[in-house]
Amino acid sequence: MKTKLLSLVILTALAAGGLLICPLAFAQTEVSPPPTSPTPAQTTPTQQMQGTDSNSDPMKQMAEMCMRMMNSEKAAMPYIIGISVLFGLLLFVALALLIVLEVQWIKYWSRLLKAEKHNAQIEGR
Repeated sequence: MKTKLLSLVILTALAAGGLLICPLAFAQTEVSPPPTSPTPAQTTPTQQMQGTDSNSDPMKQMAEMCMRMMNSEKAAMPYIIGISVLFGLLLFVALALLIVLEVQWIKYWSRLLKAEKHNAQIEGR
């Protein structure tokens, strides 16, 4: 009875802890970087006259691609953290249940051995 109550309390505490941690993972705010290239309305005539090859600059394209990848990874981070916390919580519950099972197994076998010893003493009289 005490073991069931203890396991119920542990399971409830773990579930409450998981529910309290998950919103913290989703509370991160998305911060977008300032625009790196000026819009056509903001460009000066000298920039327009310098050439249109500035948009086809390989370094600039690579930097923009990296920024897009970083933004997508940053957007996925709360989900990764939430799944990691949930997985850790499940592992902890499995470990707690394994410990409870081992304790019950030890108690069962100690009672069984005591009963055999008691029966052997009765027959030996």
